Amino acid sequence: MMVKITVDQIIGGIKMDTIFYNGKFRTMDKMNPEAEAVAVKDGIITRVGSNEEILALAEAHTKKVDLEGKFALPGFSDSHLHLIYYANTKRKVELSQARSIEEAISLCKAQLQEKSKEDGWLLGCGWNQEDWKVPVFPTKIDLDKISQDIPIAITRTCYHATVINSKAIELLGLNKEIPELSNGIVEVDENGQVNGILRESAQNIVWNYMGVPTLEDLKNRIEDACLDAASKGITAIQTDDFETFTGDTIDLIIKAYHELVSEGRLPVRVYQQCLLRTPEKLQAFLDKGYKTGYEFGLYKIGPLKLLNDGSLGARTAYMREPYHDDPSTKGVALYDPEQLTKMIKMGHENGMQIAIHCIGDAAIEMAVNSFEQVMLESPRTDPRHGIVHCQITDINLIERIKKLNLLIYAQPIFIRADKNIINQRVGEELGSTSYNWRAFADRNMHLSGGSDCPVEKFDTIPNMYCAVTGKNPERDSDPAWHPENCLTVDETVKGFTWEGAYAAFQENERGTISVGKYADMVVLSEDLYQVPEDQIKDIQVKMTMVNGEIKYSDL
Repeated sequence: MMVKITVDQIIGGIKMDTIFYNGKFRTMDKMNPEAEAVAVKDGIITRVGSNEEILALAEAHTKKVDLEGKFALPGFSDSHLHLIYYANTKRKVELSQARSIEEAISLCKAQLQEKSKEDGWLLGCGWNQEDWKVPVFPTKIDLDKISQDIPIAITRTCYHATVINSKAIELLGLNKEIPELSNGIVEVDENGQVNGILRESAQNIVWNYMGVPTLEDLKNRIEDACLDAASKGITAIQTDDFETFTGDTIDLIIKAYHELVSEGRLPVRVYQQCLLRTPEKLQAFLDKGYKTGYEFGLYKIGPLKLLNDGSLGARTAYMREPYHDDPSTKGVALYDPEQLTKMIKMGHENGMQIAIHCIGDAAIEMAVNSFEQVMLESPRTDPRHGIVHCQITDINLIERIKKLNLLIYAQPIFIRADKNIINQRVGEELGSTSYNWRAFADRNMHLSGGSDCPVEKFDTIPNMYCAVTGKNPERDSDPAWHPENCLTVDETVKGFTWEGAYAAFQENERGTISVGKYADMVVLSEDLYQVPEDQIKDIQVKMTMVNGEIKYSDL
């Protein structure tokens, strides 16, 4: 909800709560692109202008914040992540820095006693075998070197594959019987024995064994995770939380957010991407009165989220042609075309925005086909449906997406790891038209930026660096990935500010520093538009404001 402010109030009547001055504001508002100071009342921007004119509005009670000449933008928006998953990873062994299976084993051993205290399991996350000296998947044999007495489960960075040790296999009963799974794989070795690798829905065998946190514990985890996001300049997120835990925990999760809002403890705006895989789950959700647009303070129900395939790294992204480096598979389709169309139709006709996870070109094509059918049969004004990731594409697919006016939820930071495997997986020709942000921008498509955290960190600055340069921020001396497919700095900033707001139907409320919008802003150490491109990655967040309240400061 926006607060209406009259011209008379702005000119003479409102007593300003806070004035941020001595800044270098890039407002992203074409009518007033630059400013030195911003005045805020009740969380709303009431005036944007020069230091002199804005400071003249200050009264005795007005808080004045000197930005020390620093560069400021609208607050960053992360259009796709998994907030509660991220919160849970803080209790796990972080394996993203491992550069070999031996290093991963060593990291787990070092934290074996501490991390396994809470529930008796050692859990790890973030590993990527493509970063290792020998890029092969670990198995139970590797994890048994950590412990054969404590159950262990380590999840790949993409969250589409988990590896468990022999003790976990025993506890889960997989040494006796392998359950039949429609969308998952329990891998076996040459002797028909479970090797410890679980792909896609097979991972739920592990998570079903785990418990669910209490309401208070969950609230604390969410608040802590949101404060971490604020420290990176993020003021709004779109998060897919509903399947973080096993069982029906949707009511628990929504209640946690509601109570955090009521207690004034939700630091950033949250737009829930509602993962509801079946018609029955979607109908039960709708029957409770929820749909896109339901709002409770900073918490808002967003799109129906559907998963249509897996990940490129795990070779479960659904492809039209077999993988170049494994011709035995085309990946995993999590719906067939009829099922997907049914889910889209049900969501669309019940007022839901829809966002579909699609990485492989076959998954994207299936989603486009279904959208075309449903939107032709049931026209609806401005539904803002979209595709999350939309990585492996060709120009024909992009043109079809454009015609449907589908949103693209992109993660430029994926290029950090994926640039090393794209051509191996799909070949150079298809690789050259993939991760093609330039093609989206040239067609004036709605392209918002996100991180998919905890798949990647939700640090927006390195994400922007990838969008602009096509390089790995950790190894910027490496060649860029198809620099002709990159974005300009301005396009990138728009993708992480205004487009994020647009994807949440909030472009009239946030996304630019404009009178009448929420005072959501970020202050940076350097001017993104002025530093050389190779220095973008080094810029630091100095302050983050939501509703004019400082949620993080290093000034």
